[in-house]
Amino acid sequence: MYKIPDSYFKSGILACYILLIPMYAFFFLIGVKPFNLDTFMGIRQDQLAFIAAIMVSIQLVVVLISRLAMLLVRNRQNISYTGFVIWELIEGIAVTMFCTLFVWLLSKRTMFYVDILPKMFLIICSIMILPYIILALIAELQDRNSRLAKSQVVIEKYASGQMGREDSTLPFLDEKKNLKLAVTSSSVLFIEAADNYVNICYLNNEKLIKYPLRNSMRSIEQICESNNIVRCHRSYYVNLRKIRAIRKAREGIFAELTYPAAPNIPISATYSEAVTGKFSTFSS
Repeated sequence: MYKIPDSYFKSGILACYILLIPMYAFFFLIGVKPFNLDTFMGIRQDQLAFIAAIMVSIQLVVVLISRLAMLLVRNRQNISYTGFVIWELIEGIAVTMFCTLFVWLLSKRTMFYVDILPKMFLIICSIMILPYIILALIAELQDRNSRLAKSQVVIEKYASGQMGREDSTLPFLDEKKNLKLAVTSSSVLFIEAADNYVNICYLNNEKLIKYPLRNSMRSIEQICESNNIVRCHRSYYVNLRKIRAIRKAREGIFAELTYPAAPNIPISATYSEAVTGKFSTFSS
């Protein structure tokens, strides 16, 4: 279960929920008059602004209390995406119920509360859904940019000062730039493509582990090449430190690895000269 990112609770996003959305709701009510609001409530045009102001005030108070409560809960435990959506749904229902109560009292109880409720729910949904979606997208974009910046720092750190070191740590990121695996370069045997994934094959307590990473071979090229893990085939990288021998057979050229249980890694004609040259230089 994924927790909601911190970007959802930044002051700018919270201010939009508490202040900008009620402002948007006011002008939306008097301008669009969703679901024939004025006819439904039996009010004149000159009364609409006053009624809209009351409804927006109700929304502001409910959302303010709701967001403060959400912050208190979030300080004690993580809030998942599912929990956040349910919270916003309850928030909308609360606004609907209080606005329905206001309309019911305004009609001097000539209409039944339960008859007003469905229409008011549609009106409140028309006010809240679009800005809520937009704010969620903005929060996700801010979170993505933040994670991307952090990941870039990690990549630059490992791709510069620690290039080619035996004990350097390789940060493997998924396609969303999230750090999924950090493993020492000396542990990596080879990397293979597998549809939309790449398998990071490394040693852990003398056992061969395959870690599936959702990314492309091209995306991890820089961090591999910087640590003597070279492209040897369209679907493979191999660690030069882990090659025992390169042999040519009828089926093609293969790299035999130092780990006995590891498969022979194919070396295609496209990469054979470069890999053989680097291996010769590296092992000499």
